[in-house]
Amino acid sequence: MPNTLSSALCSEAKIVLTIASSGITSLLLPGGRITHSKFNIPVPTLEHSVCNIIKDSELSELIKLANLIIWDEASMAHEICFETPD
Repeated sequence: MPNTLSSALCSEAKIVLTIASSGITSLLLPGGRITHSKFNIPVPTLEHSVCNIIKDSELSELIKLANLIIWDEASMAHEICFETPD
């Protein structure tokens, strides 16, 4: 499903970020990366952890321009991992 949705949006010149909670799954996604790697989420992720995304960097601009973020295996991640990029 993520591959179909990602391909459909990319064919319309949309920006799709495909990430996964584990390394094996990230290999199966088109352009997939591990969540911690893509969003600079620290390991271990603690309650007051923050991502190291620099304002006006290429990564911050990419996230702003993204039309869709597909987070595969999101149910395997701790809720703090969702709050850290926020």
